[in-house]
Amino acid sequence: MNKWFYIILTYIVVLLLVFEKAPHAPVFSSRIPMEQNRTSVENGPLTSTTPAFSSSSSDSYLMDRTDRFEWYKQQMYRDMKINESKIATNISTLYAYEFEHEIAVTTTSRDRMGYRLYCRYVDENDMEIGEPFESFTYPEYIVACKKKLGTRKIGLNPRYELSMCVATIHGSEPKWLLFIEMIEHYKLQGVQHFYLHIHNTSTYDLKVINDYIRTGELEVHYLIERDYRIDKHWHMVNVADCLIWSRLESKWTIFGDLDERILMTNYTESILDYVREVKDESIGSLQFRQQWILKTELMPEKYQGDKQIIEWMPTHRWHNSTGIGSPGHAVKCIIDSSKVFNMFIHNVIQFFPKQNGSYGEVGIKPEEGLIRHYRDQSLGNWGVKWLKETFKYGPLRNTDYPENLIGKLTENVKKRAKYVYDNKYDD
Repeated sequence: MNKWFYIILTYIVVLLLVFEKAPHAPVFSSRIPMEQNRTSVENGPLTSTTPAFSSSSSDSYLMDRTDRFEWYKQQMYRDMKINESKIATNISTLYAYEFEHEIAVTTTSRDRMGYRLYCRYVDENDMEIGEPFESFTYPEYIVACKKKLGTRKIGLNPRYELSMCVATIHGSEPKWLLFIEMIEHYKLQGVQHFYLHIHNTSTYDLKVINDYIRTGELEVHYLIERDYRIDKHWHMVNVADCLIWSRLESKWTIFGDLDERILMTNYTESILDYVREVKDESIGSLQFRQQWILKTELMPEKYQGDKQIIEWMPTHRWHNSTGIGSPGHAVKCIIDSSKVFNMFIHNVIQFFPKQNGSYGEVGIKPEEGLIRHYRDQSLGNWGVKWLKETFKYGPLRNTDYPENLIGKLTENVKKRAKYVYDNKYDD
């Protein structure tokens, strides 16, 4: 899978313009706004020709023996109640991703699900090619655009066996040590690549983020939006974009937060070893249950040496833990994103149809694996709002990060922190 921001293949650009909420009808209106881009206004009107869109009848193009774009539309009508037409402005696109039969475009604009839009195609001379393709936003933040005939086919073999989508970075708490420990923990678990979204972060934290970009282990998308929202609402943009971002690039993808450490328990190997043993092709998601470890202090602002690292790594510092949450409660997933159509923070909302049977989600027993969630008690007032709710899972108790992993994890964290921050010439 290849990706571009606006530029698709040989400078073909998908521009999302003129958003209008779709009426509740079996088909979209064929009315297309007659607009010209800046180049056509300056150089005279363009001759409008209908582009030849790909319309393959192969099994991979069809969904439940239905044209895939019609199937997308059917899912939207089934899920939503649309009573009026609206025109939205200030739509912000994020990235475009090319697949065998379509181009998926992600956006960051809130409350646009079900809105009609037009995918516009522009050549290397900034001239619009033919008529736009009418589409809509569904699932939330995702738009499917048809491809044109003549586009080269994209290889479908994943680059990674196991990757991770890290929840959006935001908020004022220093992240540098949390981030290093999170990355190094999952590297020990076999994660080969990380996808990250940043809404806001400090220059100091960016130093280590950029170092992981330098080594090729991390890719970053920055989230900029004109609509106000509280920080946590950026999480759904992260989920929607990363679902597409990782699709066909990674066989399995972890969706997790900066303060979460998914690990195996009685199963003695890594997460990568575990997913390699999943042979049932109907399994599209593995759900892991939570255990909350009570984090009671904010992280240190700046690096001060190895002693500080050992004192402040969450896996060393906090042990007071809740019982293990019930199945389905605040779970996190490892998914095969090629099988997932619509995703929420904690679970799959809808799978793609399967030719024979259906895809499903499997709950992992705590005896096999779980999430150690180092949950800060003050941020979001979590301790006051939610701690009592966890008591139904049993009394608080002390638990530890696995003894067989803590030594290697600590050395890796110290090494990376020292390399990035122990430089007297870098202020």
